[in-house]
Amino acid sequence: MEDAEIIRQVLAGHHEQFAGLVQRYQEPLIHFLRRILGSEDEILDCAQDAFLAAYRNLFRYTEEHPFRAWLYAIARNKALDLLRKRRRAGSQPLDETIVDHQPGPEEVSLANEQASMLSEVLNELPEHYKQALYLRYHQELTYEEIALVLQIPVSRVKTYLHRGKEKLRQHLERRDFHEGVGQRAMDSTISG
Repeated sequence: MEDAEIIRQVLAGHHEQFAGLVQRYQEPLIHFLRRILGSEDEILDCAQDAFLAAYRNLFRYTEEHPFRAWLYAIARNKALDLLRKRRRAGSQPLDETIVDHQPGPEEVSLANEQASMLSEVLNELPEHYKQALYLRYHQELTYEEIALVLQIPVSRVKTYLHRGKEKLRQHLERRDFHEGVGQRAMDSTISG
């Protein structure tokens, strides 16, 4: 069933149908939140809060944008609120994005080493570049969906993606990154 149909059913009083949206987006949303938050407990709490907020505000959702992008925007705002609260409380904010790197069995040791290097370089990028790259290459969101999630114009999304990839390339060149296998490692790190 399409997201829009599930939403129509929930709004018509079939509240149990919302579980279909949770099931569909729970894992991708948790993966997205790992790019922002550090602790698994915080990630799970934030995902739960995002789903709850989406459920409570479903009447405000318009089909003008995909539900996925709307949900990610809610989750991102919840995560940023959590980081602000942590900063105000005096605890150390997490400056680095956690890069989920689970090498496949087919990867050779050189590719693993280069993927690790790419992860380090990716963590050196400003947060807005990391988020745009992740949403585009891992979550496969469109420019318009990324704009909605990050709450910026589409033109800025394009700029972030272009500059983010350029900065990645510059960092990697400085580290003598080898192109052939390195490009595959770059693709798998951005998308995995």
